[in-house]
Formats: sequence, structure tokens, C-alpha cells
Amino acid sequence: MATRIIAFVFLGLFLAFVAVMASVTFFVRDPLPIVGPNQSLTLESADLPRPVRARLAIDGDYKGLLTVTPLDAVDRVRLRFTDSDPVPLVQQGDTAEAQFTRTGRWELVLNAGNTQEVIAFVLRD
Repeated sequence: MATRIIAFVFLGLFLAFVAVMASVTFFVRDPLPIVGPNQSLTLESADLPRPVRARLAIDGDYKGLLTVTPLDAVDRVRLRFTDSDPVPLVQQGDTAEAQFTRTGRWELVLNAGNTQEVIAFVLRD
């Protein structure tokens, strides 16, 4: 009889563990996109008056090439580490180049008129 009670306790603990692990998907709604060296990432705006798509390609030296389309839909584009000063963007025609200073959570800040949208992503090793 004691073995059955112990078995049911372990079964209950195991089912509780499975239920907690399965419920994680309900708490994490929109995970941040992750990009690394020699990869590219496409980010899309949701709050701006005209939809904007930004494509970020990162090379092995953590230099990023940023292309925003349509460019005339935004007044200002900034790229910054979370809650830091923006990194300099060197514009080359329709694209801009930036040197990432560290890995972690970054933000692409788009301004169009009085509307500002911040799109976050993670830069990994």
C-alpha cells in the first residue's frame, strides 16, 4: 500500500512538472527575434502610419547593413543598444551601415511624424 502512495505522489509531481513546462507557451507571447553574425533579419513596423520593412544583414565582424523600405515613410532611423545612445549610421545610398558594439538586446527606432516605433531584437555571439 505504501508503494502505491509513493508511486501516485511521484506521478502527481511528474504531471505537475509537465503542466508547468507546457504552460510556458502561454506566458511568452512574442519572443524577440534573434540574429547572429553572417545572418540577416527582417523587421516590420506595426504602429507607423505606413508599414515599413527593415532588413538587417550582419557580417562576421558585427557590421550591420540596414535597408529600410520605403525610406520616405520614415523621418529618422536610429539603431541603439537598449536604453543607450544610438550608434552612428553611415548612409550609403538606400542603405546604412553600423558597427555593433556588443551582443545583447538592440532596438531599431523608427520615427514618422509624431509616431515613434521601437522594434527590439537580440544580437547573439
